[in-house]
Amino acid sequence: MTRVQDIAMTSASAAVILFAFSSCTLPAKQDHAIETPQAQPNASHIAQLERGRDAYFAQCVEPACPTTTPKTLAVAVADPQTQPSMQGNVRALESVAPAQMTTPAPLRKPQVLVLEFATDSAVLTPAHRTLLNNAARALGRAERVLIVGRTDNVGPDAPNQAIALARAGAVRDHIKRISPGQTNDMRIDARGLCCYVASNDTPEGRARNRRVEVVFTASSEGVP
Repeated sequence: MTRVQDIAMTSASAAVILFAFSSCTLPAKQDHAIETPQAQPNASHIAQLERGRDAYFAQCVEPACPTTTPKTLAVAVADPQTQPSMQGNVRALESVAPAQMTTPAPLRKPQVLVLEFATDSAVLTPAHRTLLNNAARALGRAERVLIVGRTDNVGPDAPNQAIALARAGAVRDHIKRISPGQTNDMRIDARGLCCYVASNDTPEGRARNRRVEVVFTASSEGVP
């Protein structure tokens, strides 16, 4: 009887030790919950606001941004109608679209008409009138017209100054007749014995210096 009791007690002790060992070595089963990353305060990012056909994207600052939960994810996957519409995306893009760049208008090059005069003459020739008449439309739309009167180096200063002014005045008067609508800035720059474009040592050079230059810039109005 004593032998049977000893065996029973030994078996019970072994069972207790085995159970304790198992409890210490085997980890308890734990539920693994899906952790949602916590947004940092004051962090800004683009988030979806509203849902369905009224959904759109905009910039928000934590913690005011909407939080995506497993429930909302499941609803979004189950119902395709809740996906944001293209109209909502366009609204978001419009708020961050860069300003459109404009191309500057090209600079307009001034045009120059050159009229050469005979010695001591300020009379317009038929060739002068034809040249001015052909440019009448452009002169009428010009923003500014500068009429430059010049002479050669023959003779004293006073007569040359007078002839330079007379030549420029004759051209101005003809422009006013052929372009009566020309109301913009029209000026005269008359100087004798000045500003030569060729040598006065030859007749050809002096003929080039006895001149009137009509300098103007055509207006862009009415030009496509």
